[in-house]
Parts: sequence; structure tokens; C-alpha cells
Amino acid sequence: QQGRREREREMLARVGFTAGRLAAARPAMAAPAMRRLSTRIPQNEEQSTGMERKEELQTPDIFWSREPITGPRGTKENPAIVPSYNDSRVVGLETESGVIWFRLTKGPLHLVANQYFKLHQIDGGDH
Repeated sequence: QQGRREREREMLARVGFTAGRLAAARPAMAAPAMRRLSTRIPQNEEQSTGMERKEELQTPDIFWSREPITGPRGTKENPAIVPSYNDSRVVGLETESGVIWFRLTKGPLHLVANQYFKLHQIDGGDH
């Protein structure tokens, strides 16, 4: 460890730092961070982002909801419609043997576990 400190001092001296300048700079660099840390811990509502933020604001956006999309079993004539802003979406289908995850893409019907699904693309996404 002593050798490492000497190498660090040599490297700092090459770029113009002396031990005295480094010691003087350390408190100044640490002071703003210490002030921020010494105040209070922010609440979740003050620092949340993304999905957590939308949930806390109770945004009525169905794409951030954890509630399942429910409806009649999808048939070839009347497929289960899954909304998406994009041209594809990952869907989880709960079955008796567990959840089947699949990627639903715009276009043809998708047959998964004897149910038909169709993606309905909504304006406003990245398409």
C-alpha cells in the first residue's frame, strides 16, 4: 500500500499537483457532496422515475398498468386485441401450467396456447 501511495504522488506531481495542493483541494471537492448528504433522505415520490413514477402519479396510461388485459378467449374470428404504441409488444399469457411469454407483432394473427391474438397499434408511439 505504501508503494501505491508513492506511485499516486508521483503521478499527481507530473501533472502539477503537490501534496499540499492535493490536501487543500480535497475538502473543497468534498464539501458540496457532504452538504447534500447531510440534509435529509428524499422520499420515493421525489426521486422516482419511469414506471414507478407513473404508478405513483396514478397515470391512467394502460401501458404502465400491472393489471392484466382481460376479455373473452381469442378465437380466429374474434382474436384477443392487445393495444400497443409500437409495432410489437411482449405479452404474458397465464395458463394452468404457468405464464407463457411471447412477442406479439403487428400484422398476422398469433396463435398461442389455442388462443388467437392480434396487435392493435395506437397512434403516438415510435412507429
